[in-house]
Parts: sequence; C-alpha cells; structure tokens
Amino acid sequence: MIRILLENGDFSKCLPWCGLLLIGYLVKSVGSAWSTSMSHTATYYTLRDIRKKMLAKLSRVPMGTILDTPSGQYKTTIVDRVEGMEPTLAHLIPEMTANLLVPVAIAVYIFVLDWRMGFASLVTTVIGMAIMSQSGKTYAVRWEGAVAVGKRMANAIIEYVGGIQVVKAFSQSAGSYKKYSGAVEENAQYYVDWMHDNQKSF
Repeated sequence: MIRILLENGDFSKCLPWCGLLLIGYLVKSVGSAWSTSMSHTATYYTLRDIRKKMLAKLSRVPMGTILDTPSGQYKTTIVDRVEGMEPTLAHLIPEMTANLLVPVAIAVYIFVLDWRMGFASLVTTVIGMAIMSQSGKTYAVRWEGAVAVGKRMANAIIEYVGGIQVVKAFSQSAGSYKKYSGAVEENAQYYVDWMHDNQKSF
C-alpha cells in the first residue's frame, strides 16, 4: 500500500488491501473475544472447584485448629489467594500467546531480511529487560510484606463485621471503624508505594 501511494497515489488500488485488513481485524476481534470467553469460563469453573475442595477439607479439620486460626486467614486463603489465580488462568495463557506471536513473527522477518538488523533490533530488548529486572530483586521481600499487610486487613475486616453488634451496643463504633479503615488504607498504601518504586525501572 505504501509503495502504491508513493508511486502514483491512486488510493483505489489500495482498496483490496484495505478489505483484507478489515477482514483480518474482524477475525482477530472475534477470535480474541471467543478465546477470552472460553478462558474465563474455564477459569471460574476451576476456581469454584478449588473453593469447594477447600471447604470440604475445612469440614474435616479438627475444631481446635479452626478456633486457633484467625478467621481472616481463612478468608485470605479461600477468597483472596484463589481469586489471585484468575489473572494467570484467564488472561496470561490466552493473551500471552497472542501478544508474543506478532513480535516473534516480526523478529524472524527482520532476521530474514538482514541478520545484522535482526541483532541490532534485539539490543533494545536486552537493555529493557536488564533495567526492568532491577525491580524483581526486591520482589520476595515486597511479597512477604504484601501478604502480612493483607492478613492484617483481612483480620480487621472479619473482626469488624463479626463484632459489629457488640460494637454498637457499647458505643465503640468510631474506634472500631478507625481500626478497620486504618487496616484497609495501610493495605492500599503498601501497593501504591510498591507500584511507585517499580515505576522508576519501568
């Protein structure tokens, strides 16, 4: 199309190519919607089955263990950690393959045209990955902190919801709510700070 336009500027000769582009875009859109729908359906069935098995296991755990374990920990495990699997199962698998296909195809094409140009194009990828990998060095420590702050928030939520009647009866709602809201804000601020630090390497 670029060659046609540069040679004589007759856009009518580009219409067949435009038609092919439109068909390709429609196929891509339909395929993307279909794959996303299938991956989400499979994911939610999987998460449902995991939670059912967790609850079945919980019914066989000794009562003493249940009483000794904070309720927020159960909420974190059954709700939050299982929910955390959704992006990987529903998005990463179908979208990663689609997003890698075009760059890989372009890289192969560039190498076919000229291997020197192919190696030169990889330099930016290597430099970019080296810079972004700096944020991964603190991931383990950051993740431990995220789990800890998440547990504190879950415990505060469960405690607040579970004791709301007692709190109201003794007119302690202000102090109890402050503890609950403080835990939620601490959790949010932790992730904001983590994201802020990662933006430098990104």
